[in-house]
Amino acid sequence: MSGERKKVLFLRFSSLGDIIFANYSAMRIKEKHPEFHLTWMTDSMYAGIVRAQPWVNGVIEWDRKNTGNRGYREILKKIRRMGFDILIDMHGSDRSSLFSLFSGIKTRYCVIHRFPFTHTNFDFSDLLDKSLEMSGCPSYLCPPPASDEWPELCGREGKKLGLAIGASAAVKRWPVQRWIEFCRLASDAGYDMYLMGSGDDEKRTAREICGGTASPRVKDMVGRTSIEGSITLTSMMDAVVSGDTGLMHIARALGKPVAGLF
Repeated sequence: MSGERKKVLFLRFSSLGDIIFANYSAMRIKEKHPEFHLTWMTDSMYAGIVRAQPWVNGVIEWDRKNTGNRGYREILKKIRRMGFDILIDMHGSDRSSLFSLFSGIKTRYCVIHRFPFTHTNFDFSDLLDKSLEMSGCPSYLCPPPASDEWPELCGREGKKLGLAIGASAAVKRWPVQRWIEFCRLASDAGYDMYLMGSGDDEKRTAREICGGTASPRVKDMVGRTSIEGSITLTSMMDAVVSGDTGLMHIARALGKPVAGLF
């Protein structure tokens, strides 16, 4: 396979943390096979992240929110006309397995042996060097181009700490009072802190933290950034403290020191 010009379709639709993990594999595949033309099919929500990666040659967006199964079928028809040589399914879900089966692509890899006939290969050894562990990789995510969402950060000096204050479930979230105590300690140590996240729960939490600390060093950025903007903002931090969220995976992938709260 080495040295051959191949058109490769890489499937990972969602979610944020899984997109970040899959990006590591995409990077490793291109390192071993720079001759591959790698096209990533993903949810439109994450297309900006994928498009910023130098090892991705093309992006096919599935506007899943607005087109649903109709969009899925339209893209499948498009894929069948594009003449891909290899499909790499990083989901192994029902939907991605059916997509793989009907894609018309002869060689189909998958990370999970879920159904018979939907894929042809479950060994990735010819695609990437599996001896290179993610834990030993300094970084595997390139931030999108610098954003002008927060001009006050551009060129700002001093130690910057990103605080991802939310999580998908209440049991995963650090109590507000703990965040307040931490922010007071970090403020005394000379850090500027940036509260990060989205959603109504996190906005309320951010207001409570800001009110509890009453410190000008605590900046509320919750809900002020796009997904791409959150990555760019994280890239500006010196370190990140995070619950079990996509932002924790983003910080790790960017090579930032991370303290994970579980």
